Amino acid sequence: MVNVIPEFAKARGCKNAYELCKATGLPQATIYRLYNDPTAYPSKETQEAICRALDAQPGDFLRYVPDEDKE
Repeated sequence: MVNVIPEFAKARGCKNAYELCKATGLPQATIYRLYNDPTAYPSKETQEAICRALDAQPGDFLRYVPDEDKE
């Protein structure tokens, strides 16, 4: 699972991590971690805050990437 939060937030009008912090009310450390590490998985509470702020569903900013080792 990877997050595409930076791209998604930008498409929804949040130009940067700071604007997403303000829109969601989440701590800057949380948002910056998600922006800088696509493998960082947001907690349920973080997902809910992003969904509320950006009128979204978790599938809008989370992507399933199959594990290449599993065959």
